[in-house]
Amino acid sequence: MIINTNITAQVSGHNLQTNQALLGRSLARLSSGSKIVQASEDPAGLAVSSQMTAQLQRLQAAQDNIGDAVSFTQTQDGYLRRVAKALERMSELSLLAQDVTKSDADRQLYQLEWEQLTQYIADVATKDFNRVRLFSSATREVKSESRRFSPRHGRGAVGRPNLYTGLDCPG
Repeated sequence: MIINTNITAQVSGHNLQTNQALLGRSLARLSSGSKIVQASEDPAGLAVSSQMTAQLQRLQAAQDNIGDAVSFTQTQDGYLRRVAKALERMSELSLLAQDVTKSDADRQLYQLEWEQLTQYIADVATKDFNRVRLFSSATREVKSESRRFSPRHGRGAVGRPNLYTGLDCPG
């Protein structure tokens, strides 16, 4: 009985597997755009990278919130400008109705327009922005808690917002 073992083929197969694993890791790095793909490659670097990624996501969420707040305020401002114009017109109508040279038909038309403007103002009071009432007596509390990596302290530090830059100051 003859047992054939092809040592050369086995070594070639092992080398092929090793090279495929290295190629797979290189392709993963290239496709992710990141130097670190697995925690085993650089645990400290991966931790810092993860913290930075999380911070960027928090900053993006904060930027989105600020954009929503600006849109909310601009919408309020637009409605308030229209209400101001309606109130100016109502003031004008009240003066016109007091004019003795106007007929009762004119006064009825003034009254009709007055009622329409009153209804418009009442309707504006019920307007919503993304299911949030634009004009409400409810108080809204805004809380902000930011954490940042501080090289001086070597850990995340809770900071207070800087009114000039919007970034955290060590606090």
